[in-house]
Amino acid sequence: MVAWSWVSVDTLRASARSRARLDFLTLDPTQLAEVSDPYPLYAAQRAEAPVARAPSGFWCVTGYDEAEAVLRDSRSTTGPIGARYREALPDGSAARTELGRRINLIDPPDHTRVRGLVGKAFTPRRVEQMREWIATLADRLLADAETIATIEGAVDLLPVVAHPLPSLVISELLGVPGTDRALLSELTEATAPLLGVSVPADDWERGLDASERFAEYVEGLLAERAQAPGDDLLSALIAAEEEGDRLTHEELMSLVVTLYAAGHRTTRDLFTNGLAALLRAEPAQRAAAADDPKRATEEFVRFATPTHFVGRVPVEPMEVAGEAIGPYEPVLVFLAAANRDPRRFADPERLDVTRAPDPPPLSFALGPHFCLGASLARTEVEILVGATLRRWPEMSSAEDDHGWWTAGPFRGLKSLRVRLG
Repeated sequence: MVAWSWVSVDTLRASARSRARLDFLTLDPTQLAEVSDPYPLYAAQRAEAPVARAPSGFWCVTGYDEAEAVLRDSRSTTGPIGARYREALPDGSAARTELGRRINLIDPPDHTRVRGLVGKAFTPRRVEQMREWIATLADRLLADAETIATIEGAVDLLPVVAHPLPSLVISELLGVPGTDRALLSELTEATAPLLGVSVPADDWERGLDASERFAEYVEGLLAERAQAPGDDLLSALIAAEEEGDRLTHEELMSLVVTLYAAGHRTTRDLFTNGLAALLRAEPAQRAAAADDPKRATEEFVRFATPTHFVGRVPVEPMEVAGEAIGPYEPVLVFLAAANRDPRRFADPERLDVTRAPDPPPLSFALGPHFCLGASLARTEVEILVGATLRRWPEMSSAEDDHGWWTAGPFRGLKSLRVRLG
């Protein structure tokens, strides 16, 4: 049973029933979780029509140029998605406050104002100041992994390294006690399915409950910082001001939850998705990644993006690739598909860490909703890739199938068990 969707539940169900074969356009987005490898589906659909309307009612964009056009077009908005959450979620619920006012689900002038205020606090300089601390943390976590591998013969890098590093980094950045990291990670995992375009009833209820618990925690954190500001991002967000304007309490609540959730889950998956692909590649790729982890990270961003799609809703008629998209017809921009468009990338199904980053991957979107945390994610993964490959140049995979999890638009490995040499 589907509890909520952008389009009618009946339309989604009819689309699912019509599936006579494994075909991209007859899958509703929730069913991508059933597909072990969606990239052949993306490629087939992109070759047939890079912009096409599915029976579910969604316009699906799988080509790079077409995706870029939609993401940059000012008529292509996210505000109606936020409004849909405000309509569908219970009045007074924490999820309604967080999702209905999420920075990537509001339009100008509110988005312009909030983004400007956040930009005064969440600066590249603040991220760069953490680089040495992140490197020290990475070395400590990798040493822990080495100890486990020495005893057991192999180690799962996901729970030992890939998950704790970004969650500890965002905790440090926001001033969240490290002892609370496990709780907040659990809550962000539970709320992730709410960001899907159609949400099963069980996930819906779990997500609503987790949102309430998360909001209660953030309320306490905001109260503490208001009384005793620190040298952290949360204190800077509370203090951010422009022409007498400040972030409202609702906006702060939404931002903290958004930053914490996005600040660890997608970074974790970017590292593990990319490293697993690197371990399958020819040895020269691993050596090149060790020599230039920054360039390798950019190829991970292209090849192994953890966010497979984002939603847009045009408020005026649009034409993309000859297709007329009407006002308020929902659009799904498949970033993962666009990043492997052979019209823009040579040999796109091959991981190549020496690839020039031109054109840039679309994994962090474009335009006014370009990901706020992109520089932080890139910095963390670059540091972790370099440290991992320098420490264990002969590392190999210890399992044939790591398994995949999917929640809403997010896709990542369930495990990354490796032998160190």
